[in-house]
Amino acid sequence: MNAMAWEHLHEPDLRGRTVVMTGASDGLGREAALQLARWGADLVLAVRSRSKGEVVRARIVRETGREEAVRLVKLDLAELSSVRSAAARVTEFTDARGIDLLIHVAGLVTRRRGLSADGFELMTGVNALAPLLLTDLLLPLVRGRVVVTASQAHTFGEIDLSDPYFSHSGWSLRAAYGRSKLVTMLWGRELSERLQERGGPVDLQLVHPGWVLTNLQNATGSARLDRLVTEVTRPFAMPPTGGAAAVLFAATQPLPPGSYLGPDGPGALRGRPTLLRRSGPALDRDLAREVTAWARSEVAAV
Repeated sequence: MNAMAWEHLHEPDLRGRTVVMTGASDGLGREAALQLARWGADLVLAVRSRSKGEVVRARIVRETGREEAVRLVKLDLAELSSVRSAAARVTEFTDARGIDLLIHVAGLVTRRRGLSADGFELMTGVNALAPLLLTDLLLPLVRGRVVVTASQAHTFGEIDLSDPYFSHSGWSLRAAYGRSKLVTMLWGRELSERLQERGGPVDLQLVHPGWVLTNLQNATGSARLDRLVTEVTRPFAMPPTGGAAAVLFAATQPLPPGSYLGPDGPGALRGRPTLLRRSGPALDRDLAREVTAWARSEVAAV
């Protein structure tokens, strides 16, 4: 059985391939990065915490014996100036070789309404707008695939461009997180369509990892309540390695452009990667174009 628990699939050979990845310092992102390195990939990991990134880098070097298998780049998705600086640094590392895989895993859940350094509602800024900017900046170097981690939470998200950051309407974790993931699904759809129209080898895949036991769910503000949530959800949640499977599948397997993948179990909470249905709004071509144009105008104004 291979690392993705799909016995009939051959393990990919990623020797000589360059992978740029966010969110690899913890949780499912870390597990995905470790497996990509085991398959031979050269990694550029964009991390908010340098110390956590160094721990991952050391483990990859120890397991693979390749001292140059990983490079780290500082990235704070809550600040667009950091996104632009990270893109410039990644370009320095990859300009000669290009990027075979650009993988977005980093994400954020907050228990209270907050603002990014640039004035965006924090979850929309980190989960949707910053990844779009990073993708746009690095896309000229991508020669293979873009993988974007979305969520089934998009199914309860609603778009309101008259009040995109809940400045006047009631903010809730559910509403804001759902909106951030719906925006991600929409710009992913728009970019996938644009890449197909352009032709060439680059495509985009959207991923829902499932319910995964990571730090992302520890958003209650109470260590005791976080532990309770973890224990209550443990029976139907997956370990980080299970959540990484959908990301790895989307990154390495032949798929129709613009697919949306996630676990095949009830509620898409756990299971093996399969094609998932997306919500009606997430399939709306006109809405995708409108929201993507809005998102690009927001980041361009900063």
